[in-house]
Amino acid sequence: MAIEEKALRMPKQIKPGDTLGVVAPSMPVKPEEKEKLTAYLQDAGYRVKLGKTVKELSSFHGYMAGDPRVRAEDVNQMFADPEVDGIICARGGYGSSQVMEYLDLDMIRQHPKLFLGYSDITNFHSVFSRYCGFVTFHGPMLISNMIKNFDAYSKDSLKRALAMEDRYVFRNPEGDPMHILTAGRATGVVTGGNISLIAHSIGTFYQPVTEGKILLLEDVEESIAHLDMMITQLEQAGVMKGIRGILLGNFQGCSNERYDDSYQIDQFLRDRFAGYDVPVLANVCSGHAKPMGTIPMGTVCTMDTDSDELVFTC
Repeated sequence: MAIEEKALRMPKQIKPGDTLGVVAPSMPVKPEEKEKLTAYLQDAGYRVKLGKTVKELSSFHGYMAGDPRVRAEDVNQMFADPEVDGIICARGGYGSSQVMEYLDLDMIRQHPKLFLGYSDITNFHSVFSRYCGFVTFHGPMLISNMIKNFDAYSKDSLKRALAMEDRYVFRNPEGDPMHILTAGRATGVVTGGNISLIAHSIGTFYQPVTEGKILLLEDVEESIAHLDMMITQLEQAGVMKGIRGILLGNFQGCSNERYDDSYQIDQFLRDRFAGYDVPVLANVCSGHAKPMGTIPMGTVCTMDTDSDELVFTC
């Protein structure tokens, strides 16, 4: 049964002077990063409210920002706080899966807000889409992108995505085109994110719903062998069943150097998705490489391989 092509609710737009909450639901923040991200947002004209894990520099052996209940409570409090207008993740990394069971989804559903991040933040996109019904943004994060040579393309894409009212047009940077793996045209709500996170979510309550949708997939520094295995897992778990189209990111640092370094990621993706009867576009500039474009998850995406753009509507 086809799923209705209806966008999720858009959160209110943010503007200079608004308050942005900063959370670290995955990896920890370092002292110098805390200072830089605060200064960056303030210089951009926003008020800043730091979550407890960011403010206190919480860290569990350097790879997670402390206790999962505390990380979840940071997110819960930012959504519940009437002074906070939007929420930006400091970085991705590891550990967001531990947070999912402690989110107050009933409360969050009643307070939709800008929520921005990618990579390990994929789980949040999935759970907010599935249970809370509002658009989130697969886009740059403070430590990973904004305080480190935030380029003009990434800034412009983010600005236009956050400002969309009924339509947003996504284009790759000039001279770096998307690649057609399977030709065609498709329309559907966009979902997905990082392949590793989606594969690890299978069987959980926050596994993304993909039937009738456009599926975004991206990853970083994975071996081709592991990517192949994870895509097979998605297929056998039914994640790829009934999708209308596929958008593939740039797969920064993914290679087959351990086995046969002549087999490059571009060719692997062509080989792996050759049998799909839906349109497939690769090298969509939204993922771990720089520059990074922003994709509004939960909006309706129209992809047409005869065009050099993706159109998102709400």
